[in-house]
Amino acid sequence: MKKTISIIAAAAITGAFVFSACKDGKKGNDEDITIPTLQAAQVAGMQVDTVTFNASDGLEVTGVVYCADTNAPVIVLCHQARFNNYEYAETAPRLVALGFTCLAIDQRSGGDMESHINATNKRAVEKNLPTGYTNSLPDISAAVNYASERFHKQVILWGSSYSAALTLKVAMENPNVRAAVGFSPILKFDSGESAADIFKNYKDKPLFVTSTEKEGAPIAKALSHLGDDVLYQYYPETKGTHGSKALWSSDPSSTYYWEEITKWLNAHK
Repeated sequence: MKKTISIIAAAAITGAFVFSACKDGKKGNDEDITIPTLQAAQVAGMQVDTVTFNASDGLEVTGVVYCADTNAPVIVLCHQARFNNYEYAETAPRLVALGFTCLAIDQRSGGDMESHINATNKRAVEKNLPTGYTNSLPDISAAVNYASERFHKQVILWGSSYSAALTLKVAMENPNVRAAVGFSPILKFDSGESAADIFKNYKDKPLFVTSTEKEGAPIAKALSHLGDDVLYQYYPETKGTHGSKALWSSDPSSTYYWEEITKWLNAHK
């Protein structure tokens, strides 16, 4: 169902996660970013394992698998600019509690979050490989293939900010993707290249897209060719938050973002 919702954000979610926020001076998408210490809730039977696999150009990619049931549907989680898999440190366990297995990856276009190192980016820099946004495409594709082969099923591919735009491209090109999630897909890459072709070439796989209120209308326009049977879009009436950090329990709008993504995920298990 194609759905553009405007609702007023309320107070922060009170959940099973505990964290203390600290400013680090980093910025992304023209906004101040607070990077909290994310302490994930315990999920019965959940195993958390660090894995590595190779991208098509040979770069070793690091990821973290969160799994309580090897038969569960699988989500591959990709981070925003200057971030790494730690963006999902509290989100992934909550998705596991909803009945999913998750693979959160470090892409070569990213960075460290406080003491949490982006191992893929570090290797890319050591090898003098380019680390622009679109250079992460091989990392995302490799993650999809790794997860699909390991768990013997198609995956839901989830992106945040720049990676949300890239996941739309990978979803259309890789048969191991059955559906996609985009948190604030950007319309232009760091190179200045437009993402218009990626948006217009997206077709028939179920897609959940969310964003800030300001980003909502341009994204809706870019995806206006998609029918109600493909696109489900949500953004809050108030400012909202850019990227998947909208789900961090420190965010005052997180309750509503979680309600919408949970509803969509349950419909696409």
